Parts: sequence; structure tokens; C-alpha cells
Amino acid sequence: MNLINRYSFLLALAFVAVMSACTKEYASIAEEDDMNIQAYLKANNLSMQKYDTTGAYYAVVTEGKGPALDYTQQIPLIYTLKSLDGKYTSQDTFINHYAGKFGYYTPGVLREVIMENLKKEGGTIRVIVPSRKAFGRNGSGLIPGNASLEYTVKVLERAKLGQYEDAVIQNYLSRNSLTGFTKSPDGIWYKVAEPGTGTSTITLDSTLVFNYTGKLLNGTVFEKNDGASAVLAQYIPSWQKIVPMVKEGGTVRFVAPSSFSYGLAGSQASSVGQISIPAFAPLDFEVKVTEIKP
Repeated sequence: MNLINRYSFLLALAFVAVMSACTKEYASIAEEDDMNIQAYLKANNLSMQKYDTTGAYYAVVTEGKGPALDYTQQIPLIYTLKSLDGKYTSQDTFINHYAGKFGYYTPGVLREVIMENLKKEGGTIRVIVPSRKAFGRNGSGLIPGNASLEYTVKVLERAKLGQYEDAVIQNYLSRNSLTGFTKSPDGIWYKVAEPGTGTSTITLDSTLVFNYTGKLLNGTVFEKNDGASAVLAQYIPSWQKIVPMVKEGGTVRFVAPSSFSYGLAGSQASSVGQISIPAFAPLDFEVKVTEIKP
């Protein structure tokens, strides 16, 4: 090796040594996730099992006692979630419903943990999903990036969904001091505030002019309209059952289970600014019939 080449080689070797000394060791995202999860478990005195090699942790809160779960079908779920750092939380069980095909439930690892550990309807499970298996570094909507998430998911018994919703409605009436309501044979709770003074009987074929407000049971108004005009048959079944109880000028309020509202799947907003109806959501309506058109 000549002098110049030897000198160049020594310089290169020195450069590599300096760069190696300056290189900082960073934890991988998997290591960061696990450190955050372990700290969270310790701080909250939680005992949870690690799921496979995914980095997720879980604990079965309640074993289901209903029929065997068929994960190829629509399964009604109620869930809550929060980020481990406390920056995001979604605890509203009036809107946190899911009843689509379970194969579309996300995040994927959450779906896997539920399928592996809940075998019967009626069970509840708690799952911590690491950020890399949740919504990654970009997050999703209000969920921040690099957020590991804790979910609590309850799988309802489909055959008892009506009983569950009736209990929810009764709790809603009691909590809001709504008295004087009667339960119809169909399970719709209603109160006629003003019977009306008209003489015409309302039928499904009647064209009505009315003012109305529709609310979710968390108090959110999803629709309000004054002076709407439509044939009653165009409206959801709870309207068809209850609105004919009044005459022209009458007002009725009713809280209807999902089976007489928008069903198991709910309803997506049809335009910007509207609010979607959650899956299997009981709804609170107040309707005043101002005119029955001939």
C-alpha cells in the first residue's frame, strides 16, 4: 500500500470510528409500545396476558353465558376505548356500538383477540392494542399518532337485545326525570302531551305537516325540522305506530327501540352536517302534528 492509499485508509477508518461513537441507540416502535404498556399495567395495577407475538394484552372480564358466537354473522358490540397516555377517550356507550360483519371489525388484532377468547355471547373483554397494531404513527381522526389503545368490548346476546334496549330506555327516562310514559305492546315508550283538537284520524296514508326533534339517548339532536311535510308511511315504524295516537294539533313524545327505528345496523348520515344513527340505537322523538292535509 503506497503512502497516499494508506493515509486515505486511515482517514476512512477514523471517520467510521467517530461516526460509530456518535450514533445514538433508539428503541424500536415495538420496544416503545411495550415499555408504555408495561408502565400502564403497573400504574393501574392490571393483570393482563400477552397475546401471541402481537404485543397486545388482554383480560377476559366476563365469560359469556349465551349461545356460541358465530363470528361470520353480525354481532352487536358495545365498546369503550382510550389512549394509554390519556390524550384520547371515547366512553359514550350510546354511540359506541358495532353490529356489522365481524370480519370488518378493526383494528385487526383486536378482532383476533376477541375471536380467540370469547366463545359465547354475553362476554366482556379488555384489550390493550399497541400503537403499531392500532392506527400507527398517523393516528385516525381524534386518535393521536403512536397511541396504544385500551378497549373494553361487550358482546351482547342477540336474543336478549330487546331486553337490553328496554332497560336502557327505562334508565334514560329515569335519569332525565321523564315521567308519565307508557310502554306500548311493541315496546315503544310514549307520552301524549297534547291529544290535539282535530277530528280526522291519522293513517299511514295521511299527508302530515309536523315539527319534530330526534335525539340520541346521550342528548345529541340528530335531526330537527319545523314545517316538514310527508306521508306517514314514509317514516320509520315507530312513527307509524305512535303518531296516529294524536289528532291535528297534537304532540307526542316517544322513545323507541332500534327494532322500530333504524334496526341493528343503524343509518349512515346522508349529507354533510347530519349525524349518523348508531347500530341498535334507541331514539327519542318529539312530534307535533300541525296539519293533516286532505
